[in-house]
Amino acid sequence: MIPSTELQRPVIKTELPGPKSREIIEADAQFVTPSYPRPDYKLVAERGYGVWIEDPDGNVFLDCNAGVAVCSTGHCHPEIVKAISDQAAELIHLCGTDFYLSLIHI
Repeated sequence: MIPSTELQRPVIKTELPGPKSREIIEADAQFVTPSYPRPDYKLVAERGYGVWIEDPDGNVFLDCNAGVAVCSTGHCHPEIVKAISDQAAELIHLCGTDFYLSLIHI
């Protein structure tokens, strides 16, 4: 990933949440248990790239949450995507407390 020196800003195309996001939020309220916590802000994330999150309505937000797995590389860093893809082709999941993993090389 090549860093850009071009100034980038969030892009807001609709009211928030937008119409597509509202549909998803309404379906979530109908089908997901209310015991599952939801934040007060209504952001529906559809894709991420670098430090940006895009919702289904095309609004782009600066991701200031630093979520798990993107803290140091940003969303969808090409080297990380390749490593995940390569690993998924070999073994997607195995509980490390149940078996020894041959994936760990010393």
